[in-house]
Amino acid sequence: MDTYELLKTALNVSSQRAELISSNIANVNTDGYKAKRIVFESELKQALETNGSTAASQVKPQITENASTSIKDNGNNVDLEVEMLDQAANGLYYSALTAQVNGRLQMMNMVLSN
Repeated sequence: MDTYELLKTALNVSSQRAELISSNIANVNTDGYKAKRIVFESELKQALETNGSTAASQVKPQITENASTSIKDNGNNVDLEVEMLDQAANGLYYSALTAQVNGRLQMMNMVLSN
């Protein structure tokens, strides 16, 4: 898998994750709402370990829902503290990815300008 494609996919997943976390937070008091998560990195790691970069390009983010627990009496299982922590971690992840992209583009620009 091309590094730029991988970074692009990871940025898209991070953006989707931010939207999903926002949705979880918005539904913190909705009766019966179950928190959702995006699974991507573990699937990507497994694909890279088993079949290499060819299989990695086929990995798509999966949205999962934890329907087995309830934190509140109304059946809702959104934990606001967990969501805020996930939001902060995702922000750091996105920043690290953009730094990688920027670094690669700066190197390419330096090569082209010499």
